[in-house]
Amino acid sequence: MEHLKYPIGKFTPQSNYTLEQINEYIKSIKLFPAILLTTVDNISNDDFKKQYREGSWNICQLIHHIGESHLNAYMRIKLALTEENPTIKPYNENSWVNTSENKILDFSVSIKLIEAIHEKFSCLAGTLCESDLKRTFFHPQNNRTFSIADMLCLYSWHGNHHLAHIKIALGIN
Repeated sequence: MEHLKYPIGKFTPQSNYTLEQINEYIKSIKLFPAILLTTVDNISNDDFKKQYREGSWNICQLIHHIGESHLNAYMRIKLALTEENPTIKPYNENSWVNTSENKILDFSVSIKLIEAIHEKFSCLAGTLCESDLKRTFFHPQNNRTFSIADMLCLYSWHGNHHLAHIKIALGIN
């Protein structure tokens, strides 16, 4: 069960990040939309209803979640860049993924969102200097301060984490 929940392992923030690691995270964030689209481009409508484990989100819900989550991540980075350690507002991922528009809209709408937000996300990340990467925000639900470097690591992992879920649901190794 743990392998199905965390097929690429749990997220582990680092205590320090090298410039090489940061550049890899940015590259991963930039390339993610194309990899996701290639993975789901020719699957059937029924395939979008497949789950990676019993009781999990289906592929369509995963795609909507990725768009919403990565949009929030981008906004949190912008807040960290423009305010001093702001406290962000958490949200309930399960409630968000089950709102009515996500039941009506085709997955392709969220793919467009992912493409756009990743272009902004990776462009912004590529402009950051070392002091920017150390800027922070406070997450009250996790009772933890995150740096922008942590966020780049997390969202590089997050995209690949859910891509692995999609591949499991589709039976792709």
